[in-house]
Amino acid sequence: MKLRTERQMQAKTLLKDGEYRSIRDMLQRINRIIPQKKILAGLDKDKQIYYYTASQLYEEVMCLGDGLIDLGLKGAHIAIFSENSCRYVLADITVSSGVGVVTPIDVNAPVNLVVTLLGKCDADAVLCGAGYIDRILEAQKECPRVKTLITLDRKVEGYPFYDELVEKGRSLKEQSVYRGLVSEPDAPAKILFTSGTTGANKPVLLSNANLAANMMNCIDVIRAKGDNTSMSVLPMHHATEINTHIMARIGCGRLTYINDNMRNMMVNIKIFKPDVITIVPMIASAFYKTIWAQAKKAGKDEKLRKGIKLCNLLRKFGIDKTHDLFKDVYAPFGGNLKLIVCGGSMLNPVVIKGMNDLGIQIHNGYGITECGPLISMNADTLDEHLSVGPACPGLEVKIENPDEDGVGELCVRGKSVSHGYYKDPAATAAVFSEDGFFNTGDSARIDSKGRIILVGRKKNTIVLQSGKNISPEEVENVIETHLDYADDIAVYLAALPLAGGTSRDILCAGLYIKDQEIRRDTARIRADIEAVNALLPEYKNIEYIELVDEEYEKTSTRKIRRTQLPTVCSGKGIHLI
Repeated sequence: MKLRTERQMQAKTLLKDGEYRSIRDMLQRINRIIPQKKILAGLDKDKQIYYYTASQLYEEVMCLGDGLIDLGLKGAHIAIFSENSCRYVLADITVSSGVGVVTPIDVNAPVNLVVTLLGKCDADAVLCGAGYIDRILEAQKECPRVKTLITLDRKVEGYPFYDELVEKGRSLKEQSVYRGLVSEPDAPAKILFTSGTTGANKPVLLSNANLAANMMNCIDVIRAKGDNTSMSVLPMHHATEINTHIMARIGCGRLTYINDNMRNMMVNIKIFKPDVITIVPMIASAFYKTIWAQAKKAGKDEKLRKGIKLCNLLRKFGIDKTHDLFKDVYAPFGGNLKLIVCGGSMLNPVVIKGMNDLGIQIHNGYGITECGPLISMNADTLDEHLSVGPACPGLEVKIENPDEDGVGELCVRGKSVSHGYYKDPAATAAVFSEDGFFNTGDSARIDSKGRIILVGRKKNTIVLQSGKNISPEEVENVIETHLDYADDIAVYLAALPLAGGTSRDILCAGLYIKDQEIRRDTARIRADIEAVNALLPEYKNIEYIELVDEEYEKTSTRKIRRTQLPTVCSGKGIHLI
């Protein structure tokens, strides 16, 4: 059965008055149409679930808005520096929908980076988790513009507290300023920093119109079967989490559970028991590997393979028995997981098909911060799992300078696309064209059905002396398929010494393997990489394997920071050629 999009399902209810014009417009509609529907949920200190209904969410946003304005923060740039929580979501919505401009900042950023980011976004105030206040105070010494610190989760003497601001706003309800505000479409609403995996973090400026359009893009492409619950996992400073996942679900009246920290994900997923989870490719791959590792450990891997064959046969006749046959598979994920929405970087097609075979469908999404972030979504991975789907209906895409295979740089234009970087006209001019297209920096091609097939990040492309180009992500996916024991895989070029005192650039595979028994079996690792080489064109063959002692440094969304790779190459690993 073909699932309907959220737009189709909400056409006669929440969207009967047309598309959402702003986040504020969306809040007003859910408060009017579904006031008692549970929308957000989290865990208290006793691990008990608490809920926000649509009306409670709306009312708390209104009160917090008046509390912040009463504090003198109308028009201010306000950063958020905290663990994930329902309050984080409410604070983000409140600031961006009328108080000023909000900037979420990664709590794992070192103090020197926090100083840089607070300066780049012109922060006047910080909404801070109480446990991080010392780090913000240290950063504040070099950020004189930051005058106000507000604690989000608990009272700290000497600082305004979230609860106090909400209560103040409630007392001002009859004289409310915030409730009467109107979101101007082109007004700045949010500054999001790019991940900085290979360069400096850039401040992407998003307007009210950008945020609303991105939410509608998601509503256009996400498909569901009636009501469902979701679990929010990704750090909320990441463009995908609040802008796409949470905002779209609130806008459709769906309940979202907020996981406080990725470290607690597997514990909390058993409490929340969600139907849907949004994660990044590295986590999806880890889920898939864990399922098979546990099956093998229990001596049930062959039984699982036979079950998959049977289920795939039954599916051809419209019968789905996966959740009846694979209960042990679903138990670690709460028992109800049916859908993974995945984005952030390229996802191995083997993982997509493998999870689909187990009855957990993957909607493979693609986005980039400058585009709001959502660009496309493949919700049909059961039938076609190699692409990230066609562009969202509200976007226009093209391939710049395609080669003979149709591969070139993907460019995007539409209402959700930012107009540029905050106070950085040079960086803006470098990637935003005069006619409104944004150059994504991703190499891709578009097939005859309009589906986007990603090849890799343009800036990651390895250019050999022969002039041949290699996408490291492509080679990494092949390695991952054949070395399921590798926990981190990184392909890169490094200058390594050769006999006679010479050196040359060599294609390297860096592997982090937790299992020490496998790590010591270098003959097996060598043989497995040689088997991978046999599947690849000769110019893409791995010539050297570096076994690293610890996992590679990553961003908060679990992307390997590629700038580090040549520096951690010792040259003392396994030479294949």
